[in-house]
Amino acid sequence: MKMNKKLWKGFFMNLLSVILGIILTFGGNAIWQKNEEKKKIREMLILVRNELEINKEWFKDQEKNIRRDSYAYQKILEAEGDWSTIHPDTINEYKSQTRTFTYGILTSSAWQIFQSSEVIQKMTDKELVIGIMNSYAVINLIHGVIMEEYWNAKKKAVAFENDPYRYFETVMNNKETVSFYRRFSPDQSNFWDVFSLIDDVIDQMLMLLDNHGNYRYGKDEDNNRVETSVEAEKDSVCHKKDTIQKEIANQ
Repeated sequence: MKMNKKLWKGFFMNLLSVILGIILTFGGNAIWQKNEEKKKIREMLILVRNELEINKEWFKDQEKNIRRDSYAYQKILEAEGDWSTIHPDTINEYKSQTRTFTYGILTSSAWQIFQSSEVIQKMTDKELVIGIMNSYAVINLIHGVIMEEYWNAKKKAVAFENDPYRYFETVMNNKETVSFYRRFSPDQSNFWDVFSLIDDVIDQMLMLLDNHGNYRYGKDEDNNRVETSVEAEKDSVCHKKDTIQKEIANQ
């Protein structure tokens, strides 16, 4: 009877050891896989956040370039018909400015990768996904407005004259060009509102990302805590398994 109890105990301990081994294998893999998914989501959101900051700078550069043009337009309109009031070097500078096109590059690579990846399907925070989607929709819309209403219109306003004074005589005889210059004078256009709008949209998205997690380059405390928790769970299961195996060996 004692032997049967001993055998039964040994059988039970072996069975428990096997079960813990299975838990360690499959449970550990599940924990590892879950942690890997979190890492992928975080890495993708880091790329998106960085891209949003780059695009914010793109819009700021666009505003600077267009405002520089705007200053030149204002001075040209003020001196209309009397170009002698403007120094030759300055008139050359204005001519160069009105014929300069600075588009820069607006990037959406991270957003395109994000949309086509499996990461977006595994994100449980749909508010964040929708927020990113809406932000890029506004970015693309305002980018289109800037390109169409400003840069494409500026192309039509350019004349082909080498002499600076004759150049401005030519452009000022073009009603479409004069209308364009007046529209983009510093105090005449509502066009400037698009820059404050896009600045607010991107800032709000960056704030939303920061509120949901520190999606900046480098590891944050939350990510370190997740990794520590995973390792602790694995160590706990391994310790239990080792304890049982020692008990079986000592029987």
